[in-house]
Amino acid sequence: MNSPLLLTDKQVQQFLIDGYLVLRPSSLDDNFHSSIYTEISSIFAREGNPGNNLLPKLPQLQQVFNDPVVHGALISLLGANYTMQPHRHPHLTKPNTRDQQWHKDSYFAYQKPLCHHQLRYVMAMYYPQHTTLEMGPTAIKPQTQYLVKYHAASENNPQNDIRMVCSAGTVVLIHYDIVHKGTANQTAETNRFMFKFQFNRLEEPTKPTWNHDPSNASYDAADAGLLQPIVKHIWNWLLGGINTPSASATDQQASNWETKLHDKDGMVRLNAAYNLALNNQYHILIKQLYHHQAIVRYEAAYALTACRFSKDAIKELQIVLDKEAQNENQALCIAFIFSEMGSVALEAIPMLIHVIKTNQSRLVKLYCCEALGNVQSNEEYDHHSVVQCLIEMVCNRSDEEEDSKDASHVRFTAALSIAKLGSKANEATDAVKNALYFDPNRYVNGNALLALERIGSIEALKIVLDYLKISRWCSKTTTHSLY
Repeated sequence: MNSPLLLTDKQVQQFLIDGYLVLRPSSLDDNFHSSIYTEISSIFAREGNPGNNLLPKLPQLQQVFNDPVVHGALISLLGANYTMQPHRHPHLTKPNTRDQQWHKDSYFAYQKPLCHHQLRYVMAMYYPQHTTLEMGPTAIKPQTQYLVKYHAASENNPQNDIRMVCSAGTVVLIHYDIVHKGTANQTAETNRFMFKFQFNRLEEPTKPTWNHDPSNASYDAADAGLLQPIVKHIWNWLLGGINTPSASATDQQASNWETKLHDKDGMVRLNAAYNLALNNQYHILIKQLYHHQAIVRYEAAYALTACRFSKDAIKELQIVLDKEAQNENQALCIAFIFSEMGSVALEAIPMLIHVIKTNQSRLVKLYCCEALGNVQSNEEYDHHSVVQCLIEMVCNRSDEEEDSKDASHVRFTAALSIAKLGSKANEATDAVKNALYFDPNRYVNGNALLALERIGSIEALKIVLDYLKISRWCSKTTTHSLY
């Protein structure tokens, strides 16, 4: 593999603002992309859509993501040790199909009401053929990735929509939560393919992983419009949190922002919430966590992640979580906030473990499991209690028939957090092996395999190699495999 071509500061900033980036692989020619189109057409004709089994059926697709341009962009946005998720999907838009509805993707059909403003997940869309307007290109609404909920009826600027008319081989990286849709294929007989792959971060950022010019470290995101405080916060997070905001807002400014928390425009509300956070007005936002409308609570939770610089805010959130440990609405929001804050919330770990063990809500357990991976991943800490808690969650299949989808979501999130801990989770090897071989959920299997790779001991790697021997055979004999 050639050396990765990292993004520039401007490209990273543009991704944070607009939510997408168009790439052209440098190592692959038109013949390669044409062969992919021919082969996927044949697979669809013989077997139908291969779904998650796409990569075993078409292994040469890995060359797209090994390309220096694509690989370098993913390193830049997700860190050097990012991973490809086990969910992927080839989308076929046949002639004479209609537009999709505008939407944000679910987390492969699992419930996750609070997603991630910070760059933890990125989606890649690869187009093996020249895609014209008539063929139904993907359409994107730039700058919608941070909205909690998109309302089509309130759309003011449809002229800003982007349709991905592109040449064969184009890869478009999008923020996982951007609003998009497939458009109508108006041709008489031309199929349009798009391959969707998902990638996620495994380590908290401690320094820039792109081609960064230190003179741009204090970037103020003045070019981001209403997204300015959001982009400013995420930029600083990606740098490793080197810039500590100064609480310089006047009482009048704070009052104005508090009023705008109730504006009808979601962008205005988020702008106000993040400005309050960056000026350490966390008390106002914590009150919002008790609002009867979920969207208000979630907007406050997103903004409170930007209070990671404030020890007082973190302490107050721990007090609230202790008080509301059995209340799903508040507990899931605060677990999410600590998860996004990362290692600065290290003191919250005992409380998060307590909440996992005592709260019966699957969503609360999910966000607590995620937090244990993110808060711990870069830190030296007495991690035994964390690993034991995650082992318990990975192995918890006792009520599998009751609400099994939510239960499996907790298990594969716990397995992913074990993967984030890497070698520190060596004691989880047996439990993760059991999940790899015996858990009925393919995403649990996939994250268990990743966890063993990241644990990296001789024993763990032997399990990986033995399993891959089996899965290679399975991928040739069935249309259902791990990936």
